[in-house]
Amino acid sequence: MKYAGPLLTHLHIADSFDHRASSGLRYIVNPPGSTARIHQHLDVGQGRSTGTSSSAPAEVNFDGIATVCVFAWEERARESSVRNLEQIRQYLAKHGGQAT
Repeated sequence: MKYAGPLLTHLHIADSFDHRASSGLRYIVNPPGSTARIHQHLDVGQGRSTGTSSSAPAEVNFDGIATVCVFAWEERARESSVRNLEQIRQYLAKHGGQAT
């Protein structure tokens, strides 16, 4: 973010599991040895790499669009969206900025 500075116009916030955890067996994929890539977006705060734990957007005076797209919980999509908006509002209250 510091490198992009004023050119940064869109921030995508996502949380995911650390795929290297659990002896590298975080995900079970069949058949064994598959080259499939696992890509998962969780609610903010549910994984290992929380986007709202960084103060980098505030440090570069980010004033663009921020989005969250969760792939993991389609059966509770509305609740997930409401929860993520609240997480981002808490982040903005802590680091400065406003959510619309």
